[in-house]
Amino acid sequence: MGRRSPMNERYQKQNEHAGKTRKSASSAKPKREAGSASSTSAKKAPVKKKTTWSDMVPSTPEIKKWRKIWYVLLVIALAGFGLAWWGQQIDNDVVAIVGFIIELGAVGVAIAIDLVVIRKLRTQAIKDRAAGRKGASNDTPKAGKDAS
Repeated sequence: MGRRSPMNERYQKQNEHAGKTRKSASSAKPKREAGSASSTSAKKAPVKKKTTWSDMVPSTPEIKKWRKIWYVLLVIALAGFGLAWWGQQIDNDVVAIVGFIIELGAVGVAIAIDLVVIRKLRTQAIKDRAAGRKGASNDTPKAGKDAS
């Protein structure tokens, strides 16, 4: 069996364009002019609105009021933690214990507000919003009948 030699003619390139690249399949398709009707009568799908977290979590003025109280309690808890840490640094047990009590009390009340008050208000707002969506089509004709 013969060995391939780089000096053989078939292994030497004679010209640069020895082969040719096939055209893509899209070039074989018929071209349409701008503004002409499409061959298929497919309708465009409606664009879906992206749901954000603010759309999913309802907010009412009462929820906002309780959420502000919740934030203030968290800031108080952070200040209590700072007081407890500073009391330990200066070796004053009374200051450290007072800071720790302030911290625990503020965090406990904040958790209670979040789990009891805000959760109840949020659940009620979700129910109201769901009832508003379902009843929106039904309420419109009633308002028209009352006005006449």
